[in-house]
Amino acid sequence: MSPPIPNRHYDIALLAPFKNALATGSRLVWLYEIEVPTDPPTRYRFCAQAEEVRFRDHVYSPFPIAHESMKEGADGDLPSLALSVSNVSREITGTLEVYNGLVGQPVKIMLVLMTENKDIAPQDPLAAVLEWDFKITSMAVTAQGASAQLGDISLYDVFVPASRISKRHCRFKYKDDACAYTGALPTCDKSLDGPNGCVAHGDDGNHPQRFGGFPGVPVKSTGGLI
Repeated sequence: MSPPIPNRHYDIALLAPFKNALATGSRLVWLYEIEVPTDPPTRYRFCAQAEEVRFRDHVYSPFPIAHESMKEGADGDLPSLALSVSNVSREITGTLEVYNGLVGQPVKIMLVLMTENKDIAPQDPLAAVLEWDFKITSMAVTAQGASAQLGDISLYDVFVPASRISKRHCRFKYKDDACAYTGALPTCDKSLDGPNGCVAHGDDGNHPQRFGGFPGVPVKSTGGLI
């Protein structure tokens, strides 16, 4: 099950100062950080408004950037959202081409409250109303803009096991060194005792002893095979 979003949890009581500040003319501003894998890495900081914002000792420059609402698939997919930036001036095209569309790079999205004098409110200058951390999982570029799909896990960082434990299915490639079958039968259905399985290939000293499954895996106590 995917981790809760946003990454940080806030007590409702702690959000009261933000709510009260809005009544005094303050406004909410979205801030974005996108990392480019230069040496050393470069982190670009943008804000979705006409004036720059200073937050946590960093300056966020105005840029045509926006994101869609957070969504989660009906099948329990990991939460994701789409981030869009303007490409009219072609400023970002070169960077995307050089660095593989920035796939796998970290992106931070924050919602902060800015007062009329351009300070971050309330008293704590490090406070953010919301703060999310993502990675870019895919990128699409057109003449008008670039659209990045963001997720909390990049598929490029997922380690997939080379094999899995199966009770009745052989994990070896037919006739390779692990299988070691040298007979005349051209195919195998990868089962232990199926019509074209390991036992059916005969006992040639290697089979069915070299069966690549795990027949010893116990049967579930509630019935059915593992």
